[in-house]
Amino acid sequence: MGLNPGDKRPAYQQVADNLRRMIVTGELAPGDQLPSISALREEYGISPMTARAAIKELSSAGLVVVRQGQGAFVLEGAAAKTDLTVDDLAELFQQLSSAVETLTQRVAEIEAKLPADQEKSEPQGRKRGR
Repeated sequence: MGLNPGDKRPAYQQVADNLRRMIVTGELAPGDQLPSISALREEYGISPMTARAAIKELSSAGLVVVRQGQGAFVLEGAAAKTDLTVDDLAELFQQLSSAVETLTQRVAEIEAKLPADQEKSEPQGRKRGR
């Protein structure tokens, strides 16, 4: 996902908000472990201190619990505690719209490469009428 260079929020806040969205959408469910500090470093290009600050932000909000030597885990009911702002929802919508547009372009590129006389068939293992 990465950081948005045009975003005026600090890097730790952007990372915390991205993780918060993952919790709200169910991508990270109660009991799931958050990505490690090193994984966050690689994914966002941030320092270990910035990654720790993002996790601390979520911990302070009561969304995750940090277990020494094990990592950070999503707490039960965390999604209900999260308040998304209109700006958060607008950004999430923009990300989803962009993903759909990218997928639509990829499908069009793949379809363009198919021979014109090739009939489209159903995926194997599926039977008509089901």
